[in-house]
Amino acid sequence: MEPDSPAEASFAEVLASARNAAGLTQEELAERAQLSVRALSNLERGEASRPRRGTVDRLAAALGLTGLDAERFAAVARGRRMSGDATGPAQLPTDLPDFTGRIAELSRLTEALGAGDESGVHIVVLGGGGGAGKTALAVHAAHLLRHRYPDGQFYLDLAGSRSGGVDPASALSGFLTALGAEPGERGENLSARIGRYRTALAGRRVLVLLDDARDAAQVRPLLPAGPGSAVLVTSRYRLPDLVGARHVPIGRLGDDEATVLLGRIAGAERVAYEPDAAARVVAACDRLPLAVRIVGARLAVRPAWTVSSLADRLAASRRKLDELRVGDLAVRASFRVSYDRLSPPAARLFALLGHWPGHDVATAAAAVLAGASEADTELLLEQLVDAYLLESPELGRYRQHDLLHAFARELLTDELDPAQSRAALERLVEHLAATAYQADLALWPASRPPFPPPRTPGPTFGSREQAATWYRTEWAALDVLLRRIATEPGIPTPALTVARLASLINLYPFLRGDLVALERGARRAVTLADRAGDPLLVGTEQKRLGFALLEQRRPDEAARHQELALAAFRAAGAKDAEAGILNSIGRRLMYEAGRSTAGRPDRIAAARRSLLDSLAAARVADARSAQVTALGNLGQLEHEAGEDDAAYEHLTEALGIARDLGGGQFEAAVASRLGTVLAGLGQPDAALAEHTRAVRITEELADRRAEVSVLGEFAVTCLVLGRPRVAAEHARRALALYEELPAGARRVEDEVAALTALGRALAATGSVATAREVLRRAAARLDELAEPAAAARVRALLR
Repeated sequence: MEPDSPAEASFAEVLASARNAAGLTQEELAERAQLSVRALSNLERGEASRPRRGTVDRLAAALGLTGLDAERFAAVARGRRMSGDATGPAQLPTDLPDFTGRIAELSRLTEALGAGDESGVHIVVLGGGGGAGKTALAVHAAHLLRHRYPDGQFYLDLAGSRSGGVDPASALSGFLTALGAEPGERGENLSARIGRYRTALAGRRVLVLLDDARDAAQVRPLLPAGPGSAVLVTSRYRLPDLVGARHVPIGRLGDDEATVLLGRIAGAERVAYEPDAAARVVAACDRLPLAVRIVGARLAVRPAWTVSSLADRLAASRRKLDELRVGDLAVRASFRVSYDRLSPPAARLFALLGHWPGHDVATAAAAVLAGASEADTELLLEQLVDAYLLESPELGRYRQHDLLHAFARELLTDELDPAQSRAALERLVEHLAATAYQADLALWPASRPPFPPPRTPGPTFGSREQAATWYRTEWAALDVLLRRIATEPGIPTPALTVARLASLINLYPFLRGDLVALERGARRAVTLADRAGDPLLVGTEQKRLGFALLEQRRPDEAARHQELALAAFRAAGAKDAEAGILNSIGRRLMYEAGRSTAGRPDRIAAARRSLLDSLAAARVADARSAQVTALGNLGQLEHEAGEDDAAYEHLTEALGIARDLGGGQFEAAVASRLGTVLAGLGQPDAALAEHTRAVRITEELADRRAEVSVLGEFAVTCLVLGRPRVAAEHARRALALYEELPAGARRVEDEVAALTALGRALAATGSVATAREVLRRAAARLDELAEPAAAARVRALLR
């Protein structure tokens, strides 16, 4: 007889079982029942065999027991059985001794089974993909709850994920035999057998655990009819048509749960000794219970292995699923069971999703891979969701976890027709390039990409924010896809389209100010453009790489790439591109002149020549955006040289062109510089108007990085105009926005400019001590950047 059956279970066993089923710790239950933790612990250890009635009543209330459950609980506490209690089949499999976690799921499951509720049969479906631990959880929960079902606990593996599965009539025969009834003669119709089964269960409270159900039709005949009974179903499929069922999806374990499970299998001390390696192992297993159990078992039988060595092995394997098998346990085989039951179109789409490198894929991208309409593809995607091979986190998007993605990648190589695979990847790259082309036009309307649009137009974006949202959503996948194509040999893709895609997506980190991502992306784009045999595109990305390096204060490296770009553009006769790189070279020379007084006049003269050459080339090519940047940088150089009249002429011309181009990015930067020059020319109202315009544009564009810069310049102008309190407000706002920027988008020069302006403003308003502290911060930041000349200029303000 089972130890928790009402005939023999002690109150200590029943109490512990009920507490675990409610998902409560001893501390939580003690607090609810107004008992000390020690008193509750004594009860669960059997050291207080006859608790007081008031204690029993408070415990029952705290556990949420009502009706017959509460009466049985009280009867066991008094050492008696209730009349009518009977013993029945006890077919539950052995509970796993190392079962771990799932507290939230156990709580939901317990609630769904309706503790003490006599209103009818309670049905719960535990759904999840292969290896999720559905059976382990169901068996564990059934053991915790079996005291509620004194008339029997039934178990049957329906084998629904395997060929054929158990026929309901055969299942009923087994249940009837367990109940002591005739199993039924051959030829007895199903309805008659169902009737005899339900008659045999009349008046009984039983738990029926149906493992691995194929569909609702396989489950319905096995449902008892009497109130107070429960049915627990596990399935790899969602069974939405099982009327009256509550659904509890089973996903991956949490990080802590997976680590504890690994320790329970491989040895807790061994895992605790290498916590970082254990975290890497758990991550490689994607926190899938079956995978964690397999690697734990491998460690358990290989005492000489360290956890670190296994983590390294998993990380290095190009076919990770080969590592996730031991004995008759294998993650690949578990996934295969679900895959083999798919329709051919759904199976093909699942494999093709191996081309998509991100966790989430949009319906549109999946349709491109499938070569089908979005409507037809959505139906296939939903089949994959129903089979727990995908998740749908939101309407129109689908998620595939790492190990399932690895399985799909294997199918691409091992089973899918190579021609189909290659065609799907080509369609995907062309779709992404067309979409990125349109996104770049929306993000930067003042300048078109340096090549014609794709043959098949991509979806258009109604606003800059829509385009930015697309990039934010898909950026990680785009980055991985291009890295894979660039570094893994033998991936068949259209070389020129891939190179253009790599170039297009670099606009996004440029606009975000993520210089590390921009440098990485530009280097990759150079490689792909060279592979595609497009020297003009190589030059474009060399120029972009030079920009990223200069912004990271690496001018010598930037210079090398700028010269390569200039040579490429001149060889191609591309005057517009030549204008752009000459402007970049001029900016670098201005930066170098500002770093040191040595050779400063020569560098300023060289910068002026380069910028004038840039402007001349831009006018020849009618490259209006290149004219804006050349004029803007000339204006800045002239202002710094004290030539404000010349600066005013150049910046006014630049501003007019920028307004014609639209988009706002050029206009904000030029208006801010013009405001600074107007202040020097003694036109305060015009200066404030231009600065206000610049701030408004950056706010409308939600370009926080640019807003930090223009606010810092606004603060400087306010100081020139004798308005230190207003200057302090703008500088503080700039610093606050700077702190909100992602680390990769911060330009330390903007922080230093705002700190310096704030220090000067505070000094002018009499807050000398605070001003000195702020200026010291600015000087210290310049020291960190190895900018001694600039640091000396700031320290001069401290005197």
